[in-house]
Amino acid sequence: MTEFARSAVFLFLALRAGDLVSVAAGMWFVPRYVPAEDIGAVLPVSSFATFLSLPVFAFAMTVMKESAVLYASGERGKVKSLLCGVFVAVAVILVVVLAVSVLVVPHFLKAMRVSDASVGILVVAAAFLGCVAPVYTDALQSLKRFRSLAIVEVGGALVRFLVMLVAMPFRALAGYFAGQAALPAFRIVGSVVALRRDLAVPAQSYWNRATVRRIAIAFVAIVAYQGVPMAASLVEHSILRTSLPSADSAGYFMVSRFSDFLYYLTFPLLLVMFPHTAAAACKADNPRSAADATRPFVLKCSAVTLAAAAAMSVAYVLFGKELLSLMPHGADYAAYVPYMPWLVAITALTACQTFYTNAEVSAGRFGFLAWLVPLHLVYPAMLFLSASFGFVPTLGWLLAWFGAASLLRFAFSAHGCLRHLRPCE
Repeated sequence: MTEFARSAVFLFLALRAGDLVSVAAGMWFVPRYVPAEDIGAVLPVSSFATFLSLPVFAFAMTVMKESAVLYASGERGKVKSLLCGVFVAVAVILVVVLAVSVLVVPHFLKAMRVSDASVGILVVAAAFLGCVAPVYTDALQSLKRFRSLAIVEVGGALVRFLVMLVAMPFRALAGYFAGQAALPAFRIVGSVVALRRDLAVPAQSYWNRATVRRIAIAFVAIVAYQGVPMAASLVEHSILRTSLPSADSAGYFMVSRFSDFLYYLTFPLLLVMFPHTAAAACKADNPRSAADATRPFVLKCSAVTLAAAAAMSVAYVLFGKELLSLMPHGADYAAYVPYMPWLVAITALTACQTFYTNAEVSAGRFGFLAWLVPLHLVYPAMLFLSASFGFVPTLGWLLAWFGAASLLRFAFSAHGCLRHLRPCE
């Protein structure tokens, strides 16, 4: 078994314990403790917190690519210098993020019909900590410290579970977001402990004008790469909450938890794939050979994802109603069962596109933004214009539009991945 396969299998098995907590949060805690009229607010508020963390998330992804290349070259001293510079930049970005949060969070929560003021504080805390955590966990990933990463993820999930278990019976939404904040807090502490050995080396000179320019260009490109889909998701979830009846937005939350099972498979694949594709692209002589070097990782991950999605879709067609009824109050949303296989298919197409685009980012190629950005903007633009003109389509129509956009992105990704079919000479 190759190193890539061993790492992927290990991380997949280790993270399943952490995923049980995520399953409990989405399929038991929220339906049990959050009132039906508030369930639809969980996804848009979560998307908003994720969007707040975009600047540092993009910066962390940029650093992950740099550190993966340095680690492959055995230059630990430069990795230390890189991370020290990152921590300073992160502090500056976080001040800006928090200032924006204080201004916009209360208005957003009011629009989402959330009256609990403590939710706003916890959303900002979750965004703040979520900004910082990827800097540390991405360092573990780029250093291929997958065992430590798995321990950190599982431990953080358990802490999140305990916080929600204690808090949600008393303050449902506030307790949920307290758990969301506890997870990245533990990731930071655990990653610092795990990184002590790797960073216990003398720092070597790394930062210069050329390095800053390269990282700045990559940062802007990654902000566009991550920001557009995050904004699209935020618009989608916000319109689902504000334009559809509360029952529809709640039903969407309930059945979409079953499509999230696919993310539990694809997330560890993505974590393992990124440093391997970055190192493979770094060794290539030209863009075409870099594409040839990263393609096998993308194809393997996509094949596993599509096979799992097909199996899940069949299971949901046959047993969707019974599975939904296992959730607290799940039987009340039986009318939304037909959407379950479609959401799995959309998730699979999106995951395969993400495998390809992340491989491109790891290789420092951003040409895909020419089609990714417009295709991501089409769907939220249609939703926004529909709502602006008073036309509110049904949940089925919204998912049909979302599926069409996902299929187009998948088609462009498949074309980009397979356009060089012969190996370099």
